[in-house]
Amino acid sequence: MYKKGIILFVLHSHLPFIYHPEYNESLEERWLFEAVKNSYIPLLLALEESKDFNISITFSFSGTLLAMLTNDFFKERIYKDLKKTIELGEKELERTKHSIFYKPAKFIYDNYLKVFNRFNELNGDILKGFKDLAYQNKIEIITSNLTHCISPFYMFEESNIKLLEYQIYKAVDNFIRYFGFEPKGMWLPECAYYQELDKLLVKYKIEYTFLEYHGILFSRSKVKYGTFIPYLTKGGLVVFGRDRESSKQVWSAKEGYPGDFFYREFYRDIGFDLDFDYIKNYIHESGTRVDTGYKYYRITGADVELSKKEVYDPDLALKKSLEHASNFIFNRERQCEYWQDKLKLNVPLAITAMYDTELFGHWWYEGPYFIKNIIKLINENPNYLVSLSTPSKYLSMLKESNFNLDIIEPNSSSWGWKGYYEYWLNGSVDYMYRHININSQELIDLIKNDSNNNELLSCALYEILQAQCSDWPFIVFTGQVSPYGHYRFKQHISNLISILNTIKNNQYNINYFDNINSHPYKFFNINVNEFKQVILKN
Repeated sequence: MYKKGIILFVLHSHLPFIYHPEYNESLEERWLFEAVKNSYIPLLLALEESKDFNISITFSFSGTLLAMLTNDFFKERIYKDLKKTIELGEKELERTKHSIFYKPAKFIYDNYLKVFNRFNELNGDILKGFKDLAYQNKIEIITSNLTHCISPFYMFEESNIKLLEYQIYKAVDNFIRYFGFEPKGMWLPECAYYQELDKLLVKYKIEYTFLEYHGILFSRSKVKYGTFIPYLTKGGLVVFGRDRESSKQVWSAKEGYPGDFFYREFYRDIGFDLDFDYIKNYIHESGTRVDTGYKYYRITGADVELSKKEVYDPDLALKKSLEHASNFIFNRERQCEYWQDKLKLNVPLAITAMYDTELFGHWWYEGPYFIKNIIKLINENPNYLVSLSTPSKYLSMLKESNFNLDIIEPNSSSWGWKGYYEYWLNGSVDYMYRHININSQELIDLIKNDSNNNELLSCALYEILQAQCSDWPFIVFTGQVSPYGHYRFKQHISNLISILNTIKNNQYNINYFDNINSHPYKFFNINVNEFKQVILKN
């Protein structure tokens, strides 16, 4: 049956690189633990349980996340966290066995047990599960910048452009090292785009990327099809535009599905509710209370105080996830019917549904069920007017249909607040870019002229690339954990300056260089000789 539209689910997986071997536990490492046990493995399980169907979902993995998920240090810490989570769940089943909280406790524990078992089956290699699905042509996997920098900020000054090029080159190189094939697409961090960026991506065989809708609609050249058909840039890069409607129905806190009153409440957790002596072994070792994942209340209402939330019922929540999956498909059908009538195309429209992977499971506990239900419903109902696909499959279909893409000049844009770059460039963080610019130039000059300090210069490359990470200005501006954002940025710049001074003046910093053998630049396969050969000689 002819399909009026194709849904392109694109899930972007990213966390900043959090490496604190000096601590038994780091509060910030919990970001990784929570994403693994609530999003990455639950989604993997949902996909594996759907492998008899056409799945066709696209996942991007940032270079920082890839470095953590493929390293034994992090695998061991993830294992310890999962083991603790299971141990707490067993205690909770005993504590709640005669109460109204037993049902949600059992549901959550059973889910974590599946996650723990799958983690062990994979020997801690979570990405292998996704890799296997990609080799079975069930999903598409793409890459993102090495340390998730905001690309447009580094399109000026030769030194910055060279470092941005290395961000792209090294992300592709590390992707190939792990997955064994070249990525066809690249997720631009925060979907941040600027003119001329397309040429850099195409240089490293990237065929397509994704932009926020106004990056397409405000193009310097006329667009005929809105965001329902991809376009080609003058540099030869295919750009897909984010669909506003499907985005709002999932992302919006007030109007989106995750805000349904029957879904699990994110902000009510036994880590904060229960007696300290009972919970102390399952929170941070300092005694700081943290989320444990055991949350027994539902959202209940838009303005209901946390203390007045009602008990979570998993059965009702799962029923809602099925209803919402059906509604999502229904809305995409109506959307495609309307626009096909307007545009009169002889090919299916592309509904590019782009989200953070961590939304599904971590923030929206029922999210993996929602995805699984969409896959099941679309595959079991051939009369639906829409189907699932990936960007590569969709582009192949357009080519087979002799449909030529229009050439446009996309506008500068991002999917951040207000649609541009204010989250990452504002009065609270602007000092960061001064230090990046000054030290980038000095580093490039040293790399060009020094051939005796390759390991030190590789460390220096790591430090400047980590300083460029978008997460540091983001968490400072949003106020989530502002001190940590300032700390990490200043730490990387301080380390970089120490290295530069060592090379220039032989000023040895014992605190930094005593640990050089275990320096994390190796986790990213950063190599200054490679930088010279690939980037500086181009």
